[in-house]
Amino acid sequence: MKKAWMAMAVACVAWAGMSEEMTSYVLVKESADKQDAFLQEVAGFLEKAGHFYLATCEQGGARVRPIKYTFVMDNKLVFVTSSQKGMYAQLLKNPQVEISRTAVDGSAYLRYKGTAELCKDEAVKAKIVEAYPFFEKNFKENLVVFAIAPEMAGIFPMKGGQAKTKVFSAEAR
Repeated sequence: MKKAWMAMAVACVAWAGMSEEMTSYVLVKESADKQDAFLQEVAGFLEKAGHFYLATCEQGGARVRPIKYTFVMDNKLVFVTSSQKGMYAQLLKNPQVEISRTAVDGSAYLRYKGTAELCKDEAVKAKIVEAYPFFEKNFKENLVVFAIAPEMAGIFPMKGGQAKTKVFSAEAR
């Protein structure tokens, strides 16, 4: 496996007229040819939004909270939390999650369903802290990283138009 440690991939995003460079799609261990083009589009959507809403389960009920967007890494959506928060325990007990976010301009919304995996790779944590130093300041030694392996992702227009969706096979995760 070719290691492209922490090299930033730059992609152009065609969704909703975005033509600027997008730098939130990060290659860590996989080569560029293994990266999913639709997830690059998802990364661009979330980069513009800045945060998303993460739904977990607790005692049979849904729990939803806003999460700061970091980046998509090797085809997985990465986010951080504190090991002292209830969300951490919820994710360990039931890693099935879904996120949602409306586009900044209100033209579309995104849904992303998958399985949250605890990421213990210190190089990944270092990259996040480098990009977002406030995470380390706020969470200190309790900072933990999760990566959501996608099962389904979709970008849905609010007023007509064609939805873009993708269902991911177990092999692709």
